[in-house]
Amino acid sequence: MTKLMTGIAIAILLLAKPGFAQPPAAPSGLQIAEACGNDIDRLCPGVPPGQGRIKACMKAHVSQLSAPCFDTLMAAAAAKKEAPQ
Repeated sequence: MTKLMTGIAIAILLLAKPGFAQPPAAPSGLQIAEACGNDIDRLCPGVPPGQGRIKACMKAHVSQLSAPCFDTLMAAAAAKKEAPQ
């Protein structure tokens, strides 16, 4: 009986494994704003939001981004790339 229960438990774990292999979630807009807010203020003063202007400004200054902002943006880009179309 113990071997049967062990076998069932292993089978359940093997079947459930793909559910645990989800790709990391993309950072939320709030997480990006928190990580990049100071960078936007410093690198893109006066750039009005909308129509991709802030994104373009950040791309133009990518070498000057803080590490937290850069890492958050890279995580967002990776999650977007891995997301099903």
